[in-house]
Amino acid sequence: MKKINPGNLLISTPNILSDYYFKRSIVLITEINDIEVMGLIINKQMDYNLSDIDSSVNEKKIKVFSGGPVNQDNLFFIHDEPEIIKNSRFCYDNLCFGGDYEKLIQMINNKEIDWRNKVKFFSGYSGWTLEQLNQEIKEGSWIIDNKKNINVFENNVKYLWKNKIKKSNSKFKIWLNAPNDPQNN
Repeated sequence: MKKINPGNLLISTPNILSDYYFKRSIVLITEINDIEVMGLIINKQMDYNLSDIDSSVNEKKIKVFSGGPVNQDNLFFIHDEPEIIKNSRFCYDNLCFGGDYEKLIQMINNKEIDWRNKVKFFSGYSGWTLEQLNQEIKEGSWIIDNKKNINVFENNVKYLWKNKIKKSNSKFKIWLNAPNDPQNN
């Protein structure tokens, strides 16, 4: 079995048809240790913007994504500005998780940072014990993608899962044009 590392993408397989959060999802692994794994679903956009939940945000177009089922009352973010946003934790390369939220919002409000290509916000996160996630991978629920050839800041995510599945495994091609809810077929 492949080793899971920060920066890997977990692509849900059609085996996860009934799970509300993880069906047709792509999870960016942000942190991992000997016990736990943490990630953020990068392709599930919410129906509200950051300014809807934080009135100090001037920009009205910043989308919030569902990071996963854990701790949904909290906001999390990824970015690629570790020199500017202090207290960040590196995931891989220049991609970071968390940091000084107030400073980030100040920079967005002052147009000192291009949030479109530099930051992404999430409500909640995805978490597993390492053993649990390894078992789910072994059962075929996830494909590990370590190519890192995806723009994790992309907001146009409608076909992201479909495109990654198409490139990953031919046995799943039958699912590419299936409706999100098979009962609507």
